[in-house]
Amino acid sequence: MPKPSPEPYLLRAGPIGVLLIHGFTASPTELRPVGTHLHERGFTVSGARLAGHGTDLGDLRTTRWGDWIESAHSSLEQLTTLCERVYVVGLSMGGVIAARLAADHPSSVAGIALLAPAFRVQTRFLWLAPLLHPLLPDLPKGTRSMQYFSEHGLFTYDAMPACALAQLEKLIRSTRPRVNAIKQPACIFMGMKEHTVWPDSAFDLWRALPSDHKRLYFLPSSGHILSVEPDAPYITQVLGSFIEDCEHRAVLHSDET
Repeated sequence: MPKPSPEPYLLRAGPIGVLLIHGFTASPTELRPVGTHLHERGFTVSGARLAGHGTDLGDLRTTRWGDWIESAHSSLEQLTTLCERVYVVGLSMGGVIAARLAADHPSSVAGIALLAPAFRVQTRFLWLAPLLHPLLPDLPKGTRSMQYFSEHGLFTYDAMPACALAQLEKLIRSTRPRVNAIKQPACIFMGMKEHTVWPDSAFDLWRALPSDHKRLYFLPSSGHILSVEPDAPYITQVLGSFIEDCEHRAVLHSDET
């Protein structure tokens, strides 16, 4: 079975759009299972590709965190021209970017779903990367890790450039204070077998969100890449229902006004 293409994609359907944002060193393939399910439920789905991702590792070395946000924002703008309202779903680093879009562009984002959002990563190296990256080479991923991606048909780079990790740290640090500005409906998913992000960070994020329509789900059988983990079918069902519920609330609100 051939690997899915790491290219961005657009699956047209109904007037409600969903923007999918992948994680660090990954590509749009990461959230394609989620996109396929949401498309089957009648949503128009866009799988964004962040700058420096899904191509060559050298491209990632030359990008900055602002480039990642800009490429996600560009995909958001494109989808808003096609849809009446747009929801944003992000995995890991993509969850951080989804939160940033919701905070910075509230009129364009109707709601967000954050899958294992990487606001607190389980490695001290990330926070040291801004100081150490001039001295460090790319950090290769282990054989077991690369086998996992291969078995699940996911595109990923085989290493993490230290300079890009430094940019990831800056993205997280600059976005964390913006969470207080997110008033749109939001749901957070976190795996109980998570090994990349601290699971209890989901509580901190949930408490920080000022939205009066927010949900938090802990998944007993899943690790980090929730779109391909054992609880993925449950996640996709909940995501579809969450968006439909948000739309129902929006209709009721418009009728009242």
